[in-house]
Amino acid sequence: MKTVGNWHALTIEDTLQQLGSSVRGLTSAEAAERLARFGRNEIVRRKPVSPLRLLARQFASFFVIVLLFAAALAFVVSFMPGESERRLTAFFILAIVILSVALSFFQEYRAQKELESLDRLLLFRAVVIRDGIHRQVDAAEVVPGDLLVLSQGQKVPADARVLESHGMRADESALTGESVGADKAPEPVAPEAPLAERSSMVFGSTFITHGSGLAIAVRTGMTTEVGQIASSMQQMADRPTPFQVEVHKMARQMTIIVGTLAVVVGLILLFALHQPPVEVAVNTLSLAVATIPESLPIVLTFALALGARRMAARRAVVRRLSVVESLGSVDTICTDKTGTLTQNRMAVQRLFSGGRLVPMSEGSVSEDGIEELLRAGMLCSEATNGEGGKDDILGDPVDKALLRAAQSAGLNTSRERAAYPKVSEIPFSPERKMMTTIHRHNGGMVAYAKGAPGAILAHCTSCWYEGQRLPLEDDRCRSVYEVIRRLQGEGMYTLALARKEVVLNQAAEDPEQSMTFLGLQALVDPPRPEAAQAVAQAQGAGIRVVMITGDNALTAQSVAGQLGIGHRAISAEELEALTLSQLVERMKEVDVVARATPQVKQRVLQALQSEGHFVAMTGDGVNDAMALKQSDVSVAMGQRGTDIAKESAAMVLTDDNFASIVAAVEEGRRIFDNIRKFTNYLLSTSLGEVLVVLVLSAFGYFPLSATMLLWVNVVTDLVPASALAADPAVPGIMQRRLRRHDEPILNKAIYATIAGSALRTLVAYSLVFWAGLHLGGTPYARTMLFTAIVLHAFTRVMVVRQLDKLSIWSNPALLWSYAVAVGLQLLALYTPLRALFGVVSLDWRAWAVMLPVVAGSSVAGVYMTRWILKLVPLWE
Repeated sequence: MKTVGNWHALTIEDTLQQLGSSVRGLTSAEAAERLARFGRNEIVRRKPVSPLRLLARQFASFFVIVLLFAAALAFVVSFMPGESERRLTAFFILAIVILSVALSFFQEYRAQKELESLDRLLLFRAVVIRDGIHRQVDAAEVVPGDLLVLSQGQKVPADARVLESHGMRADESALTGESVGADKAPEPVAPEAPLAERSSMVFGSTFITHGSGLAIAVRTGMTTEVGQIASSMQQMADRPTPFQVEVHKMARQMTIIVGTLAVVVGLILLFALHQPPVEVAVNTLSLAVATIPESLPIVLTFALALGARRMAARRAVVRRLSVVESLGSVDTICTDKTGTLTQNRMAVQRLFSGGRLVPMSEGSVSEDGIEELLRAGMLCSEATNGEGGKDDILGDPVDKALLRAAQSAGLNTSRERAAYPKVSEIPFSPERKMMTTIHRHNGGMVAYAKGAPGAILAHCTSCWYEGQRLPLEDDRCRSVYEVIRRLQGEGMYTLALARKEVVLNQAAEDPEQSMTFLGLQALVDPPRPEAAQAVAQAQGAGIRVVMITGDNALTAQSVAGQLGIGHRAISAEELEALTLSQLVERMKEVDVVARATPQVKQRVLQALQSEGHFVAMTGDGVNDAMALKQSDVSVAMGQRGTDIAKESAAMVLTDDNFASIVAAVEEGRRIFDNIRKFTNYLLSTSLGEVLVVLVLSAFGYFPLSATMLLWVNVVTDLVPASALAADPAVPGIMQRRLRRHDEPILNKAIYATIAGSALRTLVAYSLVFWAGLHLGGTPYARTMLFTAIVLHAFTRVMVVRQLDKLSIWSNPALLWSYAVAVGLQLLALYTPLRALFGVVSLDWRAWAVMLPVVAGSSVAGVYMTRWILKLVPLWE
């Protein structure tokens, strides 16, 4: 058997010859030999990462490595004489690492379903002809050369060349994006025909919605169209999100700060204060513990997990935590049309009869012409009502739309079909582009036909006009040609319908000749009701919406225009002829990409991304999978989406609502704001502690022990920062300037506020320590400083929230966290726990100093922050 690329362009004889098969099918021996040679008709799954390896991956974080090093150093030092308290420091840091790693591990373990459902696409039974007889086999055992027996409702087991077609039509929307079923015929098509126009082929994992036929399998397993998509996805490496890059960068920056300050303090202690080397190592470690905000990794994970939960409540389920923040910086949404912006349900929108073009909503069965037009569409259809009632309709999408239109206009379809029992049918074929059904009625016979307007009109000699038949040459009949051009120009799928009274005693009479033209039914895949508003909201937030669809340009432009996306379109054929640089320029003014293949979608994404755009891709079909994988933020539809699309996406919309994307973007922006706030808070408080230790060490004091620093980090970092991560969204957040995807968490304004805070707290802490020395000596001063840092944390939170001008009462969790922090600090001061920290009880004199200093520092911080933000805007 030879390998052929363009099976759709070969004749039936050439296809059979190339495959070494015949119209009797393969023998059982040949099928077994080919199964051994080509393998099972399955999607090869990418081997999933083992839980152990996934767990090990969590420890590759730079922040985690730094914290583990600090824990190890503390543990080693704890075995030195008199330094056993360092062991508590080591265990605390280790607990933080374990908690952070555990949260990330369980989130990723749950989300690790990438490609695991791909093989389920082909797990079903297929009917083949082997040894000249029909056999039912496992679809995984279908091999190239097998003859496939296809019928309505059946799933196609492999890519196959059509040999026979009896009105056969396939639903390929998940693969091509086409809403309308694809008609199938045995005649070859041009080698360069795009996937959606290969009428001589059926494709694995699509469905036969109408008719029946015979096809010969030409590609199985990973060589099918679906398999090639899966293979491409497996070869695509997961790219780190900008947020992950930023966190890694921030971890390195913190390490440099830690190293630099540790060296400076070590040199001061060793050469200026002449402390023993062991003492220098211990104090340097304490400084490192204060500098590294151990709580940052776990608060980051908590913020992202909290955001993921809130998104889930808004119908957007996040599968990878790191994408939560990335949503806030999306500036371009590339969206599929079918099932995403539209309902993936053909519907009759307009009716033309008797010279009148009316919306479907105004069509009434009280009008003779409209009633007969709807009756023709309903009778010349194989759609039927299922067990679920009126809305449960089975059949081809177009037939379903015709039946639904008749029912919605008031026709009792069950009664009509009983009054017009079908006696025969002339099936649809791509060559004829029409079908006819013949019915018995009132003792006579009547034929109804539907099809392409040109084909139907070619079989008509008259038209129905205001209750009378007129010759087709009459100007009133010929007005239909202008209506057809108009409807097709608007991207509508236009069907013509006709009828003929068949004379019973004229057996040789052709029921399709000399018919009477009844009118037109214009169908569309209607936009989702909320899609237009969602597109407008996205555009109002500075986000560009681009439609990328497998549908034709006219239909796509019509839908895009209705939704406010735009009318500027480019076809896949035109796009493929452009170089990357030409495509980059062209995409600056394109609203719609039509007839897009998976490869075209990837090229469009690459062109947009090469210009620095941060792109989200939405989709629900098999044909969207590779583009979803390539995009910066991938969004799949949960209800209509295929398994491939959902498993490829970072986020799944459970309600298939495009509007949920806008809600998710808003949530992403809120999360980024909160990450910026609590990072600012954690780093500024840590830097303030470092500076006071550094300055007081230079004057011969080491004011805070490792245990004190550890306690401060627990009480003032973890709980308040976690509460800060739950801050509500700022009013007007979606009208704010769009944030660049590469904009750092710590920009110039944040660095300026951190520096200002560090200098301000240094002054306040030094003043408190100096007052403590005069009130009660060094132990008293250390206790005052220890307590002042805890009290000052809340004021720093309020100053940080000046960035968003939120009310103090807008986040009750923050107030409760501060109450808990103060309560714990009082326990440390006035219970036997004070022996653990080496502190003394404070009297009213200490509080009389600390409270005014902390309050004054807070007020100064508010005005300083406002002044800094005027000089260096937060959103440049």
